Amino acid sequence: MAKKSNSITNEPVKTFPEKITQRLTQIRFRIEELKTDGLFVNYLPNIRYLTNFSGSSASMIIFQDSIWFFTDDRYEEQVQTELYPLPNLQIHITRDIWNYLIEKKLLKDINALAFEAEKLSYQEVINIRNLIRPVKFKPGETIVEPYTMPKSPEELENIKKACAMSEEVFNIVLKNFKPGMTEKELAAEIVYYARKLGSEGEPFPTIVVSGKRSSMPHGSPTDKQIKANEVVTVDFGCVVNGFCSDITRVFAVGKYTKEQKSIYELLIKAKENAIAQIRPFVNGKLVDQAARSMIAKAGYGDFFQHSLGHGIGIMPHEMPLITFRKENEIIPEGCALAIEPGIYIPNKYGMRVEDNVYVAKDSAKHLTKAPEELIVI
Repeated sequence: MAKKSNSITNEPVKTFPEKITQRLTQIRFRIEELKTDGLFVNYLPNIRYLTNFSGSSASMIIFQDSIWFFTDDRYEEQVQTELYPLPNLQIHITRDIWNYLIEKKLLKDINALAFEAEKLSYQEVINIRNLIRPVKFKPGETIVEPYTMPKSPEELENIKKACAMSEEVFNIVLKNFKPGMTEKELAAEIVYYARKLGSEGEPFPTIVVSGKRSSMPHGSPTDKQIKANEVVTVDFGCVVNGFCSDITRVFAVGKYTKEQKSIYELLIKAKENAIAQIRPFVNGKLVDQAARSMIAKAGYGDFFQHSLGHGIGIMPHEMPLITFRKENEIIPEGCALAIEPGIYIPNKYGMRVEDNVYVAKDSAKHLTKAPEELIVI
């Protein structure tokens, strides 16, 4: 059931993905386990996963038989067309949620509410508890995210479009690239063409690093000119209907060394070896090890320090985390992942190759595919 974009049609969304009902059912089981009446959700990406709301101010309380949705008067018109028509959804317009609930006496039959422990600060929790007593305010860890990892067909389609858009952007900027451009100029080209092709924005600040600076995994673009005989790493994404892509590509200017070619080929093989291990319910640490062991065997283990990958969706970095640092991170069926092995030799150069994949019933399916040969311009 495809959603309609109110920004284009200005008509209410009439249907919503079946996955939303599944998510709410699973969350309500967790609410029951926590022995509370409902769950307070304030993290905007989780709210969008559950309601389709794309604004910058919202929260919600999920009960067993209803949902209270809160936003302020800036979005009073937007919510009428954008929210999924969820059963027993009640919209409340206020800029002060807790005092509003107290004044309206809406908490009088509620004994306890859970909240996302990792999404509220300690001070916020104390303030809310003081306001709503005798209602108990109980922490719950990662209540929503386990159920937003598997994507609905509609959500996956948005991610696929964002991936295709990113690959098209990369091809365009390669054709337009000229030695002597600065890193900032190349980053601006990426952002410009992504927007021109329809991206809603940058899911994260675009990374462009060249020459010795390419040894910095997350270096910001500078006024440094990109010169002949340097390698360039670009890391960027696109956004379609709120859903992200996240790819990293490498190219060489003029020529590359034998070592650079060898490292690039190693990264491609390590990435594909890891992707070949991905299937539903595999441990992320094993997937990480499939790439990391190849890199270590080739003598570059000390130069690959970050995790192998992560989930993508409404946020460019989501659960699950594909890392050697976590023992029991299970990859569920239906999630979208970014797999990104890298090698970074300080004061010399670095490279990273990142592709997006979808976890199908028996394997991972490519959503993007980095060139197998190092590109030379």
